[in-house]
Amino acid sequence: AEPAVERATATNATAYRFTVGDYKATVVSDGILTFPVGFFVPNADPEAAAAALANNFLPTDNVLAHLNVLYLETDEHKVLIDTGAGNTFGPTVGYLANNLEAAGIAPDTIDTVIITHAHPDHIGGILDGSGNPVFVNASYYIPEPEWAFWMAPTVEMPNALSDADTQASTVAVAKEWLGAIASRTTRFALGDEVIPGVVSVASVGHTPGQSSYLITSGDDSLLATGDVFFSDPLNLENPDWEVAFDTDPQAGVETRKQLLETVVGDRRKLLVPHMPFPGLGHVRAQGDAYGWEPIVWDFGFKS
Repeated sequence: AEPAVERATATNATAYRFTVGDYKATVVSDGILTFPVGFFVPNADPEAAAAALANNFLPTDNVLAHLNVLYLETDEHKVLIDTGAGNTFGPTVGYLANNLEAAGIAPDTIDTVIITHAHPDHIGGILDGSGNPVFVNASYYIPEPEWAFWMAPTVEMPNALSDADTQASTVAVAKEWLGAIASRTTRFALGDEVIPGVVSVASVGHTPGQSSYLITSGDDSLLATGDVFFSDPLNLENPDWEVAFDTDPQAGVETRKQLLETVVGDRRKLLVPHMPFPGLGHVRAQGDAYGWEPIVWDFGFKS
């Protein structure tokens, strides 16, 4: 495990409460990540990437990626989808456990953790800075092909655009953190109902076994997407741009375009881990590409 890092104190909201039918839901922030634009979309024309960001009033040198984690109270379970970065990504992320507590959600009351994929910013919060489990009473669920890929004796990513050091550190974290929960982990097939009300939706490309999750209660639903897209200007306005973090960038493009077409047609509400907090919104068609429409903030006032 990585050593503990010094963390700041947030001055604005780090939790957003809403409902999915009869389910209570809360998006909790784990922090924010930044990546050089050329590292994130290495095959995109640099001037085009900078212009796309500038047109959205964003910095042109770095990609800002929020890290939003979904907490869900279903009829039977208290659920997290992913766990944030923990101590695997430095001092700007790893706030999930503290922000859960601040929202009145004790980590030891969470009984179910469902993983979209095994990148460090999604599984790093499984362990604290001392290597101890954070969610001590949770059972874990992960797609079988995701587990099989990262836990194989040799993990190869010949199509990835990221550098060798990034790949090696990603593999090392996956093996150690997943290994720590092996005895408490159930593996399932993509497309399965994981727990009542939560169904896996295959979303491979970013990783070989990534899953999104369709959460349904009554007539209401929400799709927690995993890392199918990250940035409005770089991934929605330009869905063909390959992403360095994708294990198979071309498969990532194909999955992204398929999912975007589907959610526009369904008018599906989404929870997107790396969109601006709280990461809830819809995708709209925008010419021959797409755009992001955040939810209207709801203060939850009750008459």
